[in-house]
Amino acid sequence: MILDDSEDPVSFPRTGIRVAVEVLFWIFMLSFSLDYRAAEARAGGAGAGLDQLVFLAAAMGSTAGIVLLGWRRITVRPGSWMLAFWGAFLAYMLLNAFAQGVNPGRSLRIILPLMLCFAGMINVHLAGCLGVRPARIVAPILAAACINVAWRMIQGFLFKGAELDTVRTEVLSLATAWLTAFIACSVLLRPRLHWTAIAASGVLFVGIIVTITRSLILPIAAAGATTGLSFLLGVKWGAFQWRDVPRRLAPLFVMGALGIFALLATWVLQPHIIERWNERLFHYSNLRNTTRDISWLTREAEASAIFKILDSDPVHYLYGNGIGASYYWDSAYLPEIYLVYPKDEQLGVDVWFAGHSIWTYSLFSGGIIALLAVVALFIMTIIHSLAAARANAALPGPDYWIAFLPFVFAACFLSLTITSNPFDERLLALMFGVMATLPQAFFVRGSWIHAADPASGPQRLP
Repeated sequence: MILDDSEDPVSFPRTGIRVAVEVLFWIFMLSFSLDYRAAEARAGGAGAGLDQLVFLAAAMGSTAGIVLLGWRRITVRPGSWMLAFWGAFLAYMLLNAFAQGVNPGRSLRIILPLMLCFAGMINVHLAGCLGVRPARIVAPILAAACINVAWRMIQGFLFKGAELDTVRTEVLSLATAWLTAFIACSVLLRPRLHWTAIAASGVLFVGIIVTITRSLILPIAAAGATTGLSFLLGVKWGAFQWRDVPRRLAPLFVMGALGIFALLATWVLQPHIIERWNERLFHYSNLRNTTRDISWLTREAEASAIFKILDSDPVHYLYGNGIGASYYWDSAYLPEIYLVYPKDEQLGVDVWFAGHSIWTYSLFSGGIIALLAVVALFIMTIIHSLAAARANAALPGPDYWIAFLPFVFAACFLSLTITSNPFDERLLALMFGVMATLPQAFFVRGSWIHAADPASGPQRLP
């Protein structure tokens, strides 16, 4: 097995149904591993490319197969509460948009990532209830993240004409946020350093260095803080020991050495990338003729206009204007924005994509109802992750570190919301869905711990 081949003291036999579910889940995760940001021409329309339709067909087909095999377990709690909650939220968003006359093509396109999130929830919930081991669930997620980070760079350089001197968002994959959470958990919470953590670190370092994206520093900080908290909780629950701290911190020196090597190699081979990092971190505003960072300025213009739209009819603060509805950028910000962008380029006119902030766009599209639903999603994911970790602390097993992964990833995901709307990314939304119900696999395992006697060896459960 990719992540761990040691035997779990509380394990389930690999029946034909479980093997089939694992295969279908690999198909599901890899379905959008080659996803990318469409060219501006396609992004401005309501259609989708043939390739993305193929991705969607693979995702929906594999989901249908998993549901067919495991539908009897769909009501198992507590994961079923998460499914009912998010399903009701999606129904509300679609009906709300329809009632307000929003273009259905736009609504369906913007809500697609949220639907993929729901599909991910269903698939992992059923896989966990059927006894699929957590490490076997995480393996295809890791593969999809690494493939997408590499593919975004290949696709950007080969097909979009991107160049190292100017490239940034054209080759950026937000799957790096999931890799950050995986690496942090794998390094600090696993008993020993695994080769997958080293490989994922290499992919992450390349992705961060090449894309010159400062906001990716936030998930790293969030992962470090929440993984440290996870270790403290594990010590409190008896799953980890203080004496293990030096051994668990040792891999950090390996990761640090890899990072320093990557920076030195970049400085030797592509010194202009280091110069661009220096500009982005310390001199960006001055070099772009603005007193403020241009990325933050465009987000302010968007947020200001959204609140003006809502203020014009305050009842929309309750239920929004419908997902896919049009908004604009506040014209008061445009003079300074046009110091950077070409003056003949139309900016902030009839904008209907999911915005640069998950919070302002949730309020705009679904009102306070949607905003509270998104907040509840994060809270439920974190609570379930920590509850599942606590339920398995008495007999941790080799996959125990994965129980904290949804908690750490939720923190990384939340850190991205400061500067972007991660739910605008199909693959990242799908990844959040699979993380949201991953604790179900540990809840099922925890329910069987009482049947496992460590003194008598591994227990084979039905």
